[in-house]
Amino acid sequence: MIKSFKFCFYIALLTIVGSGCSLSPKYVQPTTGLPDSKEAIQAAQEIAISQKWWEDFGDETLNRFVEEALNNNYDFLVAMQRVEQARSQWSYARSDRYPNIQASGEALKNRKNPTLGKVENYNNFSLSAILNFELDLWGRARDADRRALAQLFAIKANRDMVRLSLVASVVESYFGILTLNNQVQISQDTLKSREENYEYRKKEFDVGKISEIDMQQAKSEMASVRAQLQSILMEQNSAQSAFLILLGRDGAGVFANEIPTQPQELPNPPTIEAGLPSTILEKRPDIEAAEQNLKAANFNIGIARSAYFPTISLTGLFGYVSPQLNELISTSNSTWNFGGNFIGNVIDFGRTNANIDLAKSQYEEMVLNYGQTLRTAFGEVRESLFNYQMTGEKLVSLDEQVLALKRTLELADLRYGEGYTNYLEVLNTQSSLFGAELNQQSAKLETLSAAISLYKAFGGGWDKASYQEEE
Repeated sequence: MIKSFKFCFYIALLTIVGSGCSLSPKYVQPTTGLPDSKEAIQAAQEIAISQKWWEDFGDETLNRFVEEALNNNYDFLVAMQRVEQARSQWSYARSDRYPNIQASGEALKNRKNPTLGKVENYNNFSLSAILNFELDLWGRARDADRRALAQLFAIKANRDMVRLSLVASVVESYFGILTLNNQVQISQDTLKSREENYEYRKKEFDVGKISEIDMQQAKSEMASVRAQLQSILMEQNSAQSAFLILLGRDGAGVFANEIPTQPQELPNPPTIEAGLPSTILEKRPDIEAAEQNLKAANFNIGIARSAYFPTISLTGLFGYVSPQLNELISTSNSTWNFGGNFIGNVIDFGRTNANIDLAKSQYEEMVLNYGQTLRTAFGEVRESLFNYQMTGEKLVSLDEQVLALKRTLELADLRYGEGYTNYLEVLNTQSSLFGAELNQQSAKLETLSAAISLYKAFGGGWDKASYQEEE
């Protein structure tokens, strides 16, 4: 009896250690079909990005907001819960590779009351361990385990992509609010100047010093600036609401207490050394997620193929049965059984073939998705590098324009005061300067946004090795 039980144990152990062959195709990473990195982007230095890249902007308030968003943002919290779900699914799939051992106990009190004869009472007690184990001769359980692990890695990479997008959105939104605050101040100062100018022109008109045209032009310019201010205030309110959602907050006190409303100079974008684009294969979580989904689809083919072969299961029981509880655990009362069974398809009318075809098609879909993800990544790198350069040059041009318009306005005021030109020239110059100052603030934000996009395009310091080491 003991030898038979040991035999059952060793068979199960041997099967665990020497799992069956896998029917999945050998995984080969698809060729990208992308141009050589030196042709794609003319760059020669390796990019080095810190995992806390937002600290490069040197703003402690921003750093606190990023940490708050990572703790409270609902989209990121949902992504983290999906990782926990995938981890549980992997644990469940992994458990199928091992025996299922259960315990069973029973206590019965029986009464026998025959038609003739005396009444008989007797008891029955039992305690047993039950083993069920499916032999993984065709690698179905192992492939299911590996598929679940690949799916876990894909979901973790998606979580990291959500994190990267969240941080980028927080940083860009923060600087966007600062920019709008500056534009509000510029608009308010300009409006105050236009109101004072209108009152002055109105007095001049009342005494007949200027024509009504000059007075109405001053009024029109004042109304135009007021309308522009109202548009900026609406945009500011929308930006604040979106920022609160990113932080996971409900109240609006953040803007009065933590973000200064007075104008402040935006920081210069950090200097980023552009790296070889081929390195993004190791640096972007979305590329990793696409490849892990591809691996999972590859394992799914093996799982589908295993349906061609029968499933073989072992069952065993060892326990004790006794009418007396105090004598239950005794060699003389032991009982055991051991057996096996198999079940397989004889005719399934094409179900297995259909599942295999489905799995292969899903694999090809993942190949295409992987290729598209790569091309999107390379496109984002190219675009971000170009924008990073162009926005800086654009800002220099706008700085020159603002300086030139300020000097032009000085000259226009002098010419009008000396009677060499009409008031329309002054108004046009004022309007141009106001628009240029607003554009200058927007251009400063664009330089920061370009730097943020470049950080994001290169994966934001994501480390491929670290996220797999968690498991």
